[in-house]
Amino acid sequence: MIPLIVALPLLTAFLIYLALPIGLRRIVKPLFLAGIFSPWFIFLILVGKSHLSEVVGGWSRVSGIEVAFDFYNVYFILAELILFSLVSLYSITYFKHRSVEKVYVLMLLMHAGLLGAFVSRDLFNYYIYMEIASVSSFALTGLSEEKGAKGAAFKYLIFSLLASYFFVFSIGLIYLKTGYLNLKLIGENFTPSRELNAALGIAFTSLLLKAGIFPLHFWLPDAHSKAPTPISALLSGIVVKAPLYGMLMLALTFPLDEFLKKALLLIAFSSMFFGIAMALLQMDAKKLLAYHTVSQLGYILLGIATLNFYGAIYHAFAHALFKGGLFLSVGTLINAQKTKNLKELTYRHDKILMMSILMLSLAIGGISPFIGAFSKKQLLNGLVGCELFYLAGIGTLVSFAKLNYYLLTPGKAERSDSLQRAVSTTLAFITLGFGIYFLPELSLKNDSLNILAALILFYVLKKMGLFRIKMKAKFGKLGREINFYSAVFALLLLLFLLKLF
Repeated sequence: MIPLIVALPLLTAFLIYLALPIGLRRIVKPLFLAGIFSPWFIFLILVGKSHLSEVVGGWSRVSGIEVAFDFYNVYFILAELILFSLVSLYSITYFKHRSVEKVYVLMLLMHAGLLGAFVSRDLFNYYIYMEIASVSSFALTGLSEEKGAKGAAFKYLIFSLLASYFFVFSIGLIYLKTGYLNLKLIGENFTPSRELNAALGIAFTSLLLKAGIFPLHFWLPDAHSKAPTPISALLSGIVVKAPLYGMLMLALTFPLDEFLKKALLLIAFSSMFFGIAMALLQMDAKKLLAYHTVSQLGYILLGIATLNFYGAIYHAFAHALFKGGLFLSVGTLINAQKTKNLKELTYRHDKILMMSILMLSLAIGGISPFIGAFSKKQLLNGLVGCELFYLAGIGTLVSFAKLNYYLLTPGKAERSDSLQRAVSTTLAFITLGFGIYFLPELSLKNDSLNILAALILFYVLKKMGLFRIKMKAKFGKLGREINFYSAVFALLLLLFLLKLF
């Protein structure tokens, strides 16, 4: 039953390509929507049952491919299904060019790849499905007509492939030392060794690059900001969760070395603050949101580094909802007003989108009763260094105070697409609904103090002229940029190896 959640999107992608040569273009859109929504039926059948796992084809666990459906992946799958379902509806009015069938097929392949990665309990199978999703992501990013999109897609491709090569090498080392690819069998039979420590160092470094976490974030801001709006929502909302899910599975299987945990903790906090700092300097609305993805991924990594797996899972779920909603809501304004410049964008004329963006801004800032408040509360369990955590929350609110300040500026604008507005608003209310479900209480005092502190800090930074600082590209050519950042990846990898081997 579990493999069907992956097979159905793959089947419909294949049927769309069969339909085109024989002139059945009219059934392409229904097939696309069927492929997106059909996994819901499998999910709803499985969700009422306890921990489930099966080996595809009835093989033994040693030689077969195990898939599972349990607490560790149910919220990843649910987030994927919610976001993909709403983005597919959004895409119907967004993509209007002649090659829309290619977009639908690539989105279905991404859909299947992500679901396959999330249900996998086999390292190689996980890698294969993550690559299916990644290849679809490169192609969909490159389909954007925006200037620089092709370069952003190429950079995304190069660094993702670099990460993939090293990750599959780490899988080989693990197989060499344990004789298994199945995570349960590896956990039951491995013996701690320097080689396994090195393999884990390589795997985590590769997945950090794949996810776009600072200091290996360099491909993410351009790719996520220059991709078409529905794809930006998927990339930031759920695609970057696949490598984080891999880290979670490794941390659940192996006892992590103390150095590795401390290094991941340092990287997590660094990513949180770096993303906020860079977002504050952006006047490109989508790039501001992209840098907040770098920041929010730090929160999820924080949960993994402190072995607070529940916190990591819940925040991954929460981030998928509010970040997907933010990209779709702001993207709807951009689609109508034909600009990403915050000085030219406005939602003053559109009360529905104003409400949606304000709700989602509060959600990402961790304000109750939205889901971000619950997930951040979970991350605080057992955390040492709560002051930094709270400071990052205020920094996030400052950045979104900036976003909403500029969007409140009066201006003339075309009315946004009704379906796109409806989808964006739906995600805003979903973040509210899950927030009330998980944490049906208000933290009025703490939330009021955090919002007040953020507004005061925003006013001070604005008076200091921080938001007038213009960011300039440091590299003249794409090749130089790729070489430089490849060296950064190599240095971090070398550091991990020297400490762990």
